[in-house]
Amino acid sequence: MNKTGKAIIRMLMLSGLMGLAVSALGQSSGDALERGFQNPPDSAKPRAWWHWMNGNVTQEGITADLEWMKRVGIAGMQMFDGNLGTPQFVDKRLVWMTPEWQAALRHAAAEADRLGLEMSMAASGGWSETAGPWVKPQEAMKKIAWSETQVEGPKKFTGALAHPPTNNGKFQDMPMPPELTYPTPAGLPGAKPLPPPPPPKPDLTFYADSKVIAYRLPTGEVRMLDLHPKVTSSVVNVNLGPLKDGRLNKTIAVPFPAGTKHQWIQFEFPRPFEAQAFTIAAGSVAAFTGGAIPSGEVQFSEDGLSWSILVTLPGPSRATGDFPVQTYCFPRTVARFYRLVLRPPVVNPFFASFAADFGITLPAVPTVHLAELELSGPRVNHWQGKAAFGNTTEFSTIATPDVPRSEVVARRDVIDLTSKMRPDGTLVWDVPPGKWVILRMGYSLTGEKNHPASPEATGYEVDKLSARHVHDYIKTYMNMISHAVGPYFGKSFRYFLMDSWEAGVENWTEDMIPEFRKLRGYDPTPYLPVLTGRIVGSAEMSDRFLWDFRRTIADLLAENHYGIATKYLNQHGIGLYAEAMGTDAPTTGDGLLNKSKVDIPMGEFWTPPVGMKDGAEHITDLIEAASAAHIYGKNIAGAESFTTAPDAPVWAPPSYLKPLGDRALALGINRIIFPTSDQQPFVDDRHKPGMTLGFFGPHYTRNVTWAEQAVAWNTYLARCSYLLQQGQFVGDLAYFYGEVAPVTVPFWKQVNPAPPQGYAYDWVNADVLLNRMSVKDGRLVLPDGMSYRVLVLPDDVNQLTLPLLRRLRDLVSAGATVVAPRPTGSPSLADYGKDIEYRSIVNEVWGSMDGRDANEHDYGQGKIYWGKPPGEVLASLKVSSDFEYNRPEVDTELVWIHRHDGNSDIYFVANQKEHPEDVETSFRVEGKEAELWRPDTGVIEPAEYKIVGGTTNVPLHLDPYGSVFVVFRRQASAVSRTLPHPISRQLATVEGPWQLNFPPNWGAAPHITLDKLVSWTAYPDDGVKYFSGTATYTKDFEVPEDWLRSGAKLVLDLGVVKEIAEVSVNGKPVGGILWKPPFHADMTSALGPGRNHLEVKVTNVWPNRIIGDCQPNATKKYAWLDYRPFRADSPLIESGLEGPVRVFSVLMK
Repeated sequence: MNKTGKAIIRMLMLSGLMGLAVSALGQSSGDALERGFQNPPDSAKPRAWWHWMNGNVTQEGITADLEWMKRVGIAGMQMFDGNLGTPQFVDKRLVWMTPEWQAALRHAAAEADRLGLEMSMAASGGWSETAGPWVKPQEAMKKIAWSETQVEGPKKFTGALAHPPTNNGKFQDMPMPPELTYPTPAGLPGAKPLPPPPPPKPDLTFYADSKVIAYRLPTGEVRMLDLHPKVTSSVVNVNLGPLKDGRLNKTIAVPFPAGTKHQWIQFEFPRPFEAQAFTIAAGSVAAFTGGAIPSGEVQFSEDGLSWSILVTLPGPSRATGDFPVQTYCFPRTVARFYRLVLRPPVVNPFFASFAADFGITLPAVPTVHLAELELSGPRVNHWQGKAAFGNTTEFSTIATPDVPRSEVVARRDVIDLTSKMRPDGTLVWDVPPGKWVILRMGYSLTGEKNHPASPEATGYEVDKLSARHVHDYIKTYMNMISHAVGPYFGKSFRYFLMDSWEAGVENWTEDMIPEFRKLRGYDPTPYLPVLTGRIVGSAEMSDRFLWDFRRTIADLLAENHYGIATKYLNQHGIGLYAEAMGTDAPTTGDGLLNKSKVDIPMGEFWTPPVGMKDGAEHITDLIEAASAAHIYGKNIAGAESFTTAPDAPVWAPPSYLKPLGDRALALGINRIIFPTSDQQPFVDDRHKPGMTLGFFGPHYTRNVTWAEQAVAWNTYLARCSYLLQQGQFVGDLAYFYGEVAPVTVPFWKQVNPAPPQGYAYDWVNADVLLNRMSVKDGRLVLPDGMSYRVLVLPDDVNQLTLPLLRRLRDLVSAGATVVAPRPTGSPSLADYGKDIEYRSIVNEVWGSMDGRDANEHDYGQGKIYWGKPPGEVLASLKVSSDFEYNRPEVDTELVWIHRHDGNSDIYFVANQKEHPEDVETSFRVEGKEAELWRPDTGVIEPAEYKIVGGTTNVPLHLDPYGSVFVVFRRQASAVSRTLPHPISRQLATVEGPWQLNFPPNWGAAPHITLDKLVSWTAYPDDGVKYFSGTATYTKDFEVPEDWLRSGAKLVLDLGVVKEIAEVSVNGKPVGGILWKPPFHADMTSALGPGRNHLEVKVTNVWPNRIIGDCQPNATKKYAWLDYRPFRADSPLIESGLEGPVRVFSVLMK
């Protein structure tokens, strides 16, 4: 049978037209699961982010927006105050928090209440994170700042200590990077001139002292600048002085004209200089120009002629991040000549393609900007990231090399002088013998503000590590909003929302030292010099202290930011959605721990440019959100869904988005949240497609061409979400992602050992292992009912703190099965000196295993494996695959997920390819009948199956990007079931001529005749070529009487449709809204003998009309929107009914 015939048969089966529908299952019409599936409740329906763009808001527009959402099956909106350089288009701009703005917000809440919609609001203006103009500088995000004063004893020192930098920025006196802007295109129709902005005010700064620490320098240490090296460069006419002035607020430019392969900067010392570390401070440059960290090499030479490589500078990497200051360690080297050899910066072509959208002009000549270069003695390797000034996710490759204790700061030589410094910064101290450095340590601001918000809603990001400041922030903000919405607060207004983290990194708060002491169990004061790069005690001790420091930041972020906000809101009847903390490990946090603190954990995924796949960071973020929901007893895992950036299809139709959504659902997401449904202030037809979020999409408003047909897409997602909200996730494996910070589900590398095919898994964190997990009957169980058969520690999780090691021992002893490498030690300084107990537990639990010849060891009632694949371990436990399928095509790819609800097993299976699949599938279910639940139609039907050896085999036909639920809920009366098979036969092709009718006022002629079906873009008339919207095809065709006497079903196959179709035959709608291939409609009930009238409405998307308006010969602009996404030469998108249109008969045999 050809693929068209198979697709038609499948359509008939899912439509319940073969006597195999719900009634054939013998189920009660009162079945709650069926009712919820066929008519999903609001809890399963999608939500949408509702952006109010720079005050372009009207109450009539609010009502129209929300009525449309209700009409098409969107159950709630999450309001953002946004601004992408958006001009004023309305007569009166509603300024944030003015009485008019608050009245509009209350109107929205009242309308949400009337319509039964859930209303939420972002936790600050813009996207991220928790910020506003009421946040005082002392309440804002902080970083460590310090100054160094060198003294030599013995003597009495009386003097003023140098004041640490007080400026806002990432690090010391490095200035704030330029803010990304969103330039407003000139000449937008209807744009009104905004009043001139007020004169810019310098940002308020803040500094406070925290500690004064003195430490004795190792004997013989010499600073590079004390030898006054001669600095030269291959770059001519450049002042190299800023590279050795100890300041980071001045930079030099190192250009790379065309053909330049490298540039160098050389240091020539009067005598050999001993070095073990090189620090480079680059200019704070946007990623569009190649990132902040240059790539190249540090070399040394005895004579300045023959050079050897000391260390390679790889540029931005997972180990170093992209922080603009980095220290690279290397073996002790003594030489007179050192030089930095730089390679040309590589501009990321993806970022470069839309740099102008952010107001960034790429330099004509690639250029590296440098602020400081320093050679020194031993330092902590890459200490800037380890101390959480920047963000690093891969620490295994950047351990600090061992150095003799004589060359590092002894712990006993660190003295706390805090009490001796007067308020004016002067210090009186009897200096002991030796050379000493006095650190005046305090904290200044990172300078982070929320964005992209309207100017009136913009302010400092609150200190996320301070419970007091977060509490005050959320209290103030909540009170503002509750006052605005009045009686609807806690009624229709039910949630706040935190978007993905875009607030940078902070590494200090006022209470950091007592909080550290409480969480880690020791005083950090003697190790504070490590935060400036110094090695205290030993390289290992310093790295372990920094591990504790980052872990403390992560714990404070989870508890004091996400935890405090959620607790306070819950006390007032309000919940919190949060992408805590978002993709790409954006700050020093623990992703699962963050998500555990909020009511509805969220991830995000994007719609990639055509021909590309979404990034691994989005896949793992969805897995993390779902895992957090599973392991912390939360029923909903949400996702910011289908987000697009420049070069991606921001006007994508549902058929394009479906496989992305299916994959997210299969990863565990069960609440879809559309990211860009912007408030449309106008209610006429002249302002379409209307307000947008610029190049961020996909644009999904009441003004998209398919706005009314969107109900079919939303219902599909709601049916899927409904079933995936039932019961609990079924997973066999729990993967532990370690205790380091930052920590998130790894996306930058492959997990080893990899999860085996056919088995599902969750990720767990230390909090779950320590506080929630126990063992029952050999399974690892959680309080909310989740359980797993095997716990897996990936090979790179080979360091465990002593408390976690003890817990792992207890779990195995109680009967757990664990796959884990032999721990090499604790990463925490809190466990220093406890090696005897540590080694004893390791030897006890792992025995003599080496991970190669010996790879399993019994301990207590459980067993531990090392070096054995998890799939083999599960097989040895007689745990078969949960889901398997054959691969009839070389690229066959299905995604799936399994939920268990009472006596029901619910599997979602989706085809990820653009071709149909006929696959044999196997489910780990025995003794139950298989049913097919079709989320695109709501039809439920019996399936063929065969029960074999503990599994049930089910043959599935899946359309291109097709999906189905396979549900097992009734006891099987037989070990197998076969069903009648339909046979299809083509009866006719509906040829032209076709009449094609267009709506008025959109550029196309009212009527045209098509001799054959073609894409509108191939039609010679510009009005048709550039048309966007819905046009109607009509055609009369003959139906012989014998077609109707055969007893067969008569199916219309539309062939290729771009993008959505609705079919009527003799005035009777058939087939519903056809929004994805195959475009088939059963028209049996509507046909009569003789002449029949066929009407096909086809809707395309907006780009063609917008491109048409850009043509130089365009005399009229039909589309109205607030930015310019296309040019005259932008490619058109195929549109309309392309066919061939055919009639098939289908008969049961």
